[in-house]
Amino acid sequence: MTTLNVGGMTCSHCEEKISAALASNRGVEKATANASKNQVYIEFDDSLINLQQISAIIEDNGYIILSNDSNTIKRKIFLIFILLSISFLVLKYANQLSYDFVPSVRQNMGYGALFLVGLITSVHCVAMCGGITISQCQRYINTHPSNPSLLYNLGRLISYTIIGGVIGGIGSVLSFTGQMRGYITLFVSFIMLLMAIRMLKLLDLPRLKLPRLKIGNNPFVIGLANGFMPCGPLQSMQLYALGTGSVVQGALSMFYFSLGTFPLMFGLGFISSLLNHKFSKKILKYSGLLIFILALSMFSRGAALAGIILPFQNNANLVDSIQVDDYLQEVSIDLTSSSYTPIRVKEGIPLRFIINVDSKDLNGCNNPITIPSINIEHTLVPGRNEIIFTPEKAGKIAYTCWMGMITSYIEVVAD
Repeated sequence: MTTLNVGGMTCSHCEEKISAALASNRGVEKATANASKNQVYIEFDDSLINLQQISAIIEDNGYIILSNDSNTIKRKIFLIFILLSISFLVLKYANQLSYDFVPSVRQNMGYGALFLVGLITSVHCVAMCGGITISQCQRYINTHPSNPSLLYNLGRLISYTIIGGVIGGIGSVLSFTGQMRGYITLFVSFIMLLMAIRMLKLLDLPRLKLPRLKIGNNPFVIGLANGFMPCGPLQSMQLYALGTGSVVQGALSMFYFSLGTFPLMFGLGFISSLLNHKFSKKILKYSGLLIFILALSMFSRGAALAGIILPFQNNANLVDSIQVDDYLQEVSIDLTSSSYTPIRVKEGIPLRFIINVDSKDLNGCNNPITIPSINIEHTLVPGRNEIIFTPEKAGKIAYTCWMGMITSYIEVVAD
């Protein structure tokens, strides 16, 4: 058996395409492609076909023959360095990045606002699901009587709507704390990180293979399955649907969100059906890197909601509590529109945490404020706000906005 190193493979469709293209040639006895390893395994009769001809077949289908493993190793080292640098920057500035660039979703938003959130989020969808869109359009453009991009995106819209209704119904009977939402978000961000690492081919990770459905040429069904994709913005919207506590409102919120993602995703599929395979691969070449960044940002939010304090937390402007009497301490801070102030308090003494709010600084992101580890959530109003609790033991306690986008901490000291 001969092994060729092949670049450009991203999914099972690529594996099938290469295997089928090779197997159809006289002299090729067996051909198997492995996208995660960038390798193609071939058994052939060299009296009927040679390696140059086999390489030409692979390249004619839009893939490239990698000359040797040394370039692959150098590429991996470079990517690891880039990812470590990105990890430091994202974890250090994740709160500000989330606040500035990721659309915030808050309860009681109008459906028009949810549509706009979907419109902005569709940029993320291109990176996250663009590969699926392009593969479906190129696979079925010549075999399906209808527009495959339209069918695929209609499937997405219906899937999102149904899932929103189901989750909204669950929210009507179950109550999830902010800390539980944090753990769910951490889990999804972990799946996204594995996906990005696999797309960048840094590790030979196993791929989750769903059972194959005998559905023929049907991108509509692939679109229906898209609603179960691990995706940060989609997860945020599903949490929103959960918070509605209503089947109808959950379904409508996901419908308008998915409607906002429709134009860009449909356009990508339509245009990709007119392009060759090589150009499509160039479009998605660095999508794994973008998914990695989004997953880290989502991880930062999930950690905040779970009450976990990440490294690089800002220590600037730490405010100490003052002793009112033997039975009470208090600390007072002023709310800003995009940050919370870290405070330092004494262990074992009841605390009156005062937050002074100017109405112009109050927004849908910094309100309400939560302290996940002690299950406190407080809706802020203009003027003086008080949160009273007793810090039981020394250490740091995270406090955050309800979406985990703005975070800070309470440092509890023995003396």
